Amino acid sequence: MAAARFHGHLGPWLVLGLRTGRYARRILGGSPFDLEARVHCPARTPYTCFLDGIQFGSGCTLGKGNIRHVRSTRVWVEFARRESGCNVFMARAPGRVRAGLKLELHPDVWTELHLKPARTQAAVAALGREIFRRPFRKLFLKNPHQPEKPT
Repeated sequence: MAAARFHGHLGPWLVLGLRTGRYARRILGGSPFDLEARVHCPARTPYTCFLDGIQFGSGCTLGKGNIRHVRSTRVWVEFARRESGCNVFMARAPGRVRAGLKLELHPDVWTELHLKPARTQAAVAALGREIFRRPFRKLFLKNPHQPEKPT
């Protein structure tokens, strides 16, 4: 998997980010230059692996400046498709956002990843592959209620 080569290994948090990024591209359309992502997650591994998956899946990258990390105790992401040529992040120019999407990690997945953490690299990769095969609706809640404030 190319995302695993980009990131350095295959794991569940990378896969969750990859699935989220691909979903946003499919739903919102546009080029990677038209999309923006604001990613809310704890600022430590393995959660930050979610950021790499989103970069790879959505095309939103640090280099283009269209992805932001916000420290949070939960894992969720906001995507926006802006008007072509508008170089302002979605929160600063709401009138220029053409479409948006919020996705929050399903609480059952959060609990699962914390109750049975993979102990070896092979187990981490196997869990990543298993999560890749799950239906998207079992992994994320679409447009969840008002999220927590960043810490």
